[in-house]
Amino acid sequence: MRSQTLPLALAAAVFAAAGCLHLQAASTPSAGQKESAPAPAKKLAQVRGFCIQLTDPNGLDSYMKAVDDIADMGCTWINFVIAARQETVHSETISIVWQNIPSEKDIEKILNHARDRGIRTMLMPIVLLNKSGEKEWRGVIEPDNWDNWFASYTAYITFMAKLASRCHVDLFCVGSELLSTETFTDRWTACINEIKKVYHGKLTYSSNWDHYETPTFWDQVDYIGMNNYNELAESPGASINQLNEAWGPIKKKYLDFVAREKKPFLFTEVGWHNLQNTLAEPWNYVAEGEINLNEQLHAYQSFVDTWGDVPDSQFMGAFIWEWKPGSKPTDHGTYSLQDTPSLEVVKKWMRGT
Repeated sequence: MRSQTLPLALAAAVFAAAGCLHLQAASTPSAGQKESAPAPAKKLAQVRGFCIQLTDPNGLDSYMKAVDDIADMGCTWINFVIAARQETVHSETISIVWQNIPSEKDIEKILNHARDRGIRTMLMPIVLLNKSGEKEWRGVIEPDNWDNWFASYTAYITFMAKLASRCHVDLFCVGSELLSTETFTDRWTACINEIKKVYHGKLTYSSNWDHYETPTFWDQVDYIGMNNYNELAESPGASINQLNEAWGPIKKKYLDFVAREKKPFLFTEVGWHNLQNTLAEPWNYVAEGEINLNEQLHAYQSFVDTWGDVPDSQFMGAFIWEWKPGSKPTDHGTYSLQDTPSLEVVKKWMRGT
């Protein structure tokens, strides 16, 4: 398809020396009672929204409905997350595999539909591994040739930045959790300069909650970004007050850091799964144990208590991980909040009510 092959040709012209980016062609791909209207959302300067992973190549209708559901509850931001692939931690080439994600045309439809519904958007391209050993993930990639890897990554991220520009995306994430790359200042500077040639909105980078001081290029983006899966308690049963106390030193550390950097930060991801150990292992997306929605509820109430009154000059807001189309509270280990007590807390925070 022309929309898929033209960007590759443009990328190849710029990054031919390294082999760069590979775009793999896509294969041919009862009305319930409506909820009462929510209280009108306040016009907030902060980002307050959900993350949606675009992982289903045939999921256009479900994604459009998800956007409608989020808009109807008064939420005004969505972070759309989309993944490219590299084979192993040592690979130099990143590929967009269209069989694994919605088509470029469908992504544009989803982004434009969100905009039509009054939702502001962030696009967060990430990198996943096809093959990984124990403790291997994108945070520890170590390609044989870093110049080749950065050339391929730059082709991928600028391709996505062009898509973001066409769809008037409000905020673009230049990278996510690429810990082993974060001290390569010159390479990141060159990459971000290429992004700025094709996308003119606000920029962030998504660091880890325990690695946000490492990136050497915060001066080149508008907001310090971090995902946040801090462990707030060692075992189930902590009260909201205890969780608020656990947040205290974390909050101070973050705000001291952004004061030194002289720019606000946002949580590009923050969330808790629905299992009983969510306070101890919020990062564990393959956790085991019983479902306990009360633990999740305490986590979200404490999050709102801790961050709800911090001004946007310091804290630009957060994207809740995640909103998964069709998820149910009985899905083991899900982070998605449909029909959970936590959703009511989050909706009030998102609407500023």
